Amino acid sequence: MDVVIGQLFTGLSIGSILLLAALGLSLTFGQMGVINMAHGEFIMAGSYTAYVVQQVISNATGSLIISLLVGFVVGGLMGVVLEVVLVSRMYHRPLDTLLVTFGVGLILQQLARDIFGAPAVNVSAPSWLSGGVDIFGAVVPKTRIFILVLAIAGVFALSVGL
Repeated sequence: MDVVIGQLFTGLSIGSILLLAALGLSLTFGQMGVINMAHGEFIMAGSYTAYVVQQVISNATGSLIISLLVGFVVGGLMGVVLEVVLVSRMYHRPLDTLLVTFGVGLILQQLARDIFGAPAVNVSAPSWLSGGVDIFGAVVPKTRIFILVLAIAGVFALSVGL
């Protein structure tokens, strides 16, 4: 039973990340009518922002909080630049926006590979997120619980219009 509970929380935390990505895609399409194929690369830019912030700020808790805020700003600014430079010229041409954003995504992937290298980089969790919590006999990592709380807060903020 403890294996089932552990796998359940792992699936919920991974699913919550996919939920947040899907919400971003659906908001972009619903508000602008644009299929943004570079959406995942904007998320990647936010993740690499967390890595860079952690290299600059050695305090893990401070770097986590700052990187969450700065990562959202970096991803959002990249979206604004994409919209102003390319997408605004292609409204009502969904195939063209799909192709352009796909090309931008490929460029961003290669840029990240050139800057940070091909192997994945690691962002360390602060000490208060290390370890786990015993839930029904299963030890659930605190990082998974933190991801779930962030996703629930994001969905709640979106549903109340914050």
